[in-house]
Amino acid sequence: MEHRYIKDFAIALIFIIALVLAIRIYAFHMQIAKISDKSVYAEESVSQDLLDRIKKIENSIEDRNMFAFIVTRDPLREGNIIKDKADRMKEYEDMVKNTFRLASVTNEYAIFEYQGKSHIAKVGDVIEGRRILSIDVVNDQVTYSVGGNIVIATRSAIPPVPKDDVQGPISGNY
Repeated sequence: MEHRYIKDFAIALIFIIALVLAIRIYAFHMQIAKISDKSVYAEESVSQDLLDRIKKIENSIEDRNMFAFIVTRDPLREGNIIKDKADRMKEYEDMVKNTFRLASVTNEYAIFEYQGKSHIAKVGDVIEGRRILSIDVVNDQVTYSVGGNIVIATRSAIPPVPKDDVQGPISGNY
């Protein structure tokens, strides 16, 4: 007998759940029916002409993103007639780097700087294609041959950095 009550209770519970779901669906339907089909922002919408222009711009941007640039130098720096401070510093650094400079002289050795490296040599050694012929400690000189020519190098300091040509503001009373 007890099984019959459980069966009746399950049927009643299912009926109540179905009734609650039906009421909720009806309430949602009534809320949706209150919403107007025409938006309050309909006058602010975008025209087809404007949409077409936006699509053209987007396509242009996509085309440019797919283009690969292979320029190795800045095109604005090509053919510089007027050199700025960065150009002058680059020229100075290149000049110092590419100068074969006698930096120091000792009894047996001479120290040269070239291409950012220090080279230590004695008489008879060859450095960067230059054969050391003699080292004169008294006069701070080294004689070497390069390409069939005899060159006498005197010890010298690194050239000073050139001063900027740009003048500052004029001082005085205005």
